[in-house]
Amino acid sequence: MSWILFSTLIYLPVNMRGVETPDTQVFLLTLIEAICFTIFSHAVFAYLLAYWLIPRFFYTKQFGFFLVGFIGIIIVQAVGAFAVGELVLRHYRAIIKFPFRNHSILLGLLAGVRGGTTIGGFVAAIVIMKNLVKQQEAFGQVQREKLGAELQLLKSQLHPHFLFNTLNNLYALTLKNSPRSPEIVLKLSSLLRYMLYECNAEEVPLEKEIHFLKHYIELEQLRYGDRLDVSLQISGDYTGKNIAPLLLIPFLENSFKHGTSTQLDQAWISLDLYVQDDQLFFKLINSRDAEEIRTGMGGIGLQNVRKRLDLLYPNTHELRCVETEDTFLIILNLALHPSVTRMETATTVSV
Repeated sequence: MSWILFSTLIYLPVNMRGVETPDTQVFLLTLIEAICFTIFSHAVFAYLLAYWLIPRFFYTKQFGFFLVGFIGIIIVQAVGAFAVGELVLRHYRAIIKFPFRNHSILLGLLAGVRGGTTIGGFVAAIVIMKNLVKQQEAFGQVQREKLGAELQLLKSQLHPHFLFNTLNNLYALTLKNSPRSPEIVLKLSSLLRYMLYECNAEEVPLEKEIHFLKHYIELEQLRYGDRLDVSLQISGDYTGKNIAPLLLIPFLENSFKHGTSTQLDQAWISLDLYVQDDQLFFKLINSRDAEEIRTGMGGIGLQNVRKRLDLLYPNTHELRCVETEDTFLIILNLALHPSVTRMETATTVSV
């Protein structure tokens, strides 16, 4: 259909030049000529170029063969078009006394070459652009699949890491024959239920993630008792917003791991979490022993969360870690994603 439209708009006005008062017979003849000439000349050339010459030689970087083939097809098309005009159209037009313009062989061939080059260049540009678009889409799909696989790997590393740390806590209490061991098992069960059944989505409600942090702090307080002072301040409207699951817990794990050294007379951890509009402000600071400076802090948890932040929140987060002789500070500013429904509430929690 596109070739018929092309013939009607381009070749019909050209072929009708010199006809002052064309009747229906002349008009139909000219239309049929234009359609047939275009289909059997330019259309064949265009399809050969698009489905054979470009895929066979251009995409395989055999540019010499491509150029030879391109020129060869143009010459064949030009000679064929001139031959059809001289051997068929001239005699057929003479029957109905339709004017036929006389051209030299050279001009006729040059006209065919010009038309073939124009059509060929146009077709080649379209085919190459379509292929580039497909390549970009395929590359984008590969990148998305790669990103998804990497995020899934990071998440799969986080689950056993968290479980390992928590089981260590439980083990320490059982060694002391603590009567709170059953309570810890119950809280641990609640945390694992959230991790296994609600964290498979790309994002979870921020309020659920905050509840998870609070429950984890309660679990750790059962272990350390009065030896650890924990301050938790949560403020702002954090409902109706989403966040990547288990994104903040590695920071908290790191604080409990390195901020509760037995060398400290009084260990302490302070967490401030504030939400304003769609921005999350997270500040976590903990005490530390000077020995930590030599042994270093971090591990798979912090490495994991850094990678996840880079992948999930590119250019929309700021993470700073500041170490001093007796403290370790983490500051995270993050652009949150709004959920479908939003509840307008504000709350402040202090533990």
